Amino acid sequence: NDGFYYVIDSIVPLEVGSRKTTMDEIAAEVARDFGGDLEDVRIQEPDTIVARLAREKLKDVARRLKAHEGLAYETLNWIAGLDLGSRFESVYHVFSWRTNTWIELHVPVPKAEPEVDTVTDVWPAADWHERESWDMVGIRYAGHPDLRRILLKDDFVGHPLRKDYVDLAENHPHA
Repeated sequence: NDGFYYVIDSIVPLEVGSRKTTMDEIAAEVARDFGGDLEDVRIQEPDTIVARLAREKLKDVARRLKAHEGLAYETLNWIAGLDLGSRFESVYHVFSWRTNTWIELHVPVPKAEPEVDTVTDVWPAADWHERESWDMVGIRYAGHPDLRRILLKDDFVGHPLRKDYVDLAENHPHA
């Protein structure tokens, strides 16, 4: 790649990483602009900021991160549903082409009420990732346009990535 991409008859400079800012400066900006909503903002890797937030704040923070002029975390790459024993967690991995950095948002989800708002209306790529998290861990995404199993058969009983999961004979009718 010569640093450009070509559109019909014109040459457009590649915008990836166009904002030349250090990770410390980006983390400080995230902490400043989202300080009331994000907790424990820190740099985890050379290109990743990690933060925690309450599930009630997820949708608002997601919209603001995507629309933020300087940060523009516009590309959701994946969502991981985790069973941490005492609680679940929904983890969002979002990329900014402008800063060429990641932000990893950790949202605790109580086992007694395993539900968090969908972000499919903010990042459409969340669709299948939320379905996978529902299918495998059992985290419900309120407002999801089509929350149903994606990897397992529709009549599968349980969520196999939960730490308390016990496989049932009903899940293997041909065994």
